[in-house]
Amino acid sequence: MKYFLIILFGFVAAIAEAKETIRISLVNQQLYLYQDNKIIFSTRISTGRKRNATPQGRFVIDLKKTVIPDPAYHMTLPYFMRLSVSPPFGIHYAHDPGYPASHGCIRIGSMKSAIALYNLTPTGTPVTIL
Repeated sequence: MKYFLIILFGFVAAIAEAKETIRISLVNQQLYLYQDNKIIFSTRISTGRKRNATPQGRFVIDLKKTVIPDPAYHMTLPYFMRLSVSPPFGIHYAHDPGYPASHGCIRIGSMKSAIALYNLTPTGTPVTIL
């Protein structure tokens, strides 16, 4: 239990010190990156469809990889930023058809936007999905 509390307090401290935050609107299919409470980047996204809805709530980017394999769907996920292990999902580059279509991840349809967000967003960045 003591170990869990240390991790929990570290998690809370990371959120309190973060200058960058991400807010995701499921209704508008839009991602906003804030720095010091000002929008510095935004992009269209495609989130989870009804059967595989993107979870709502507060998360933290805890892992970043320029390419990560996804054995469940036999593909790779470029510019991946993990938000959760259970259920497993994150933000990454992939086709954006203009409506919710993923298995729960947040897809960024432009490689240029995915790279920009990846480079602007440090590990530990808080993410709110509404």
